[in-house]
Amino acid sequence: MPDSSPPNPTLDVAFVAGIRRLLEEGRREELARRLDNLHPSDVADLLGDFSTDEKVALFSLLEADDAADVLVETDAETREDIIESVQPEKLRTALAQLEPDEAADVIGELEPREAAKALAGLEDRDEIKRLLEYPPDTAGGLMTTEFVVLPANITCREAVDRASGASETTHRNYLYIIDEASRPIGRLPIERLIFSSPDTPVGTVMETDLHAVPTDMDREQVAEVVRRYDLLSVPAVDPATGAVQGIITIDDVLDAADEEAAEDMYRMAGTAARDPLHMSIGRRAIARLPWLLITLAPGFLVGQIMRWLGYDPGGTTALLLFVPVMIEMAGNVSLQSSTVMVRGLAMGDVRLGRAGSVLANEIGVAVLVGLVCGLVSGLVGYVFFGHDIGFAVVVAFSMLCGILSAAVTGTVIPLACNRVGVDPALASGPFVTSLNDITGTLIYLGLGARLLHLFG
Repeated sequence: MPDSSPPNPTLDVAFVAGIRRLLEEGRREELARRLDNLHPSDVADLLGDFSTDEKVALFSLLEADDAADVLVETDAETREDIIESVQPEKLRTALAQLEPDEAADVIGELEPREAAKALAGLEDRDEIKRLLEYPPDTAGGLMTTEFVVLPANITCREAVDRASGASETTHRNYLYIIDEASRPIGRLPIERLIFSSPDTPVGTVMETDLHAVPTDMDREQVAEVVRRYDLLSVPAVDPATGAVQGIITIDDVLDAADEEAAEDMYRMAGTAARDPLHMSIGRRAIARLPWLLITLAPGFLVGQIMRWLGYDPGGTTALLLFVPVMIEMAGNVSLQSSTVMVRGLAMGDVRLGRAGSVLANEIGVAVLVGLVCGLVSGLVGYVFFGHDIGFAVVVAFSMLCGILSAAVTGTVIPLACNRVGVDPALASGPFVTSLNDITGTLIYLGLGARLLHLFG
């Protein structure tokens, strides 16, 4: 596959429809040709538009090295779908193309049964198993073992021979100099090695301002070390002995920093630590519900304070006591939806061609969330308002509709901003907040009053 392809070059609705049509017609050669013209990142993105069987069919058409890159680039759920269903030989061939750390990253996200299946038959399985022992959010979870270490007493000529004799995937930006106990004592940039006299000992030309990190260091701290000292790679050492275990390269640090930023953003919005766009509707709802249920309590407290202050209406006006709950829930639900959308648009995971499916998924999540939160609100209304089942049903249904409206608002406004060339991250917040206050209150009170009137 060409490496110079721009991101998402032609992955619009028409292109995806064309791929699906070729799949239905069984035109494998044409499919393989089209996939070969895409960058692996774009193929990984494309797979998200298809069912599990279709994903496996497309993946099976890729060459081994391309299939390996796609496994690394695709999301966790698509990767698991492929590994569960693809032919074992195809899977082994693809994984064999990966460096041990990349293979460990892929396999580490799988369930134990799928992980064992993926490891079977791999030449590097012992090395991969060793890497899998490190937690993924630590330096050990980021490091690769494909690097060059040298004793300090060899010459630059010998160092060149060792570096050139290493495998093709070995990282050579820095060659690391170690002592008798395998502790790193310096580094030798490859360009300095090339321009040094062949008979010069590497110990005399190495850089000694070396920074190393223990394998149990958190990956955010690793990223800070790399950023502060402008490093292309950093050795990871055993915390007890100081012996070098691997190196962490700048590309892995950047990926880790991006994942940490995404996790922080999603957690702030009360969604999920991992990318919600690639989770099932049920798992998304489960991830969001605890925080939404917690935020119901302050809204109920505000309503109770209103009653303590003497505002204790009956009939239709009793709905006013639940307005704080409705506004709070609508704001939180729309914040969750808009955060997912803004992040997805920024990372290219959401395209206008997929807007319909993204909106449908968010509505599905909102239905599940709305049913639970509506049920809780209805129960509170039933307990505090004379065990009136009609009032409880009205509150629950009105809450569900308000939450649905908030989810649609939080999803559509970022898409609309992106469509007209306005930064969704800047414009979505004020628009979503204002619109939710209006529509949420109108839907809740308007629908609630009408339903109460019908219940008589």
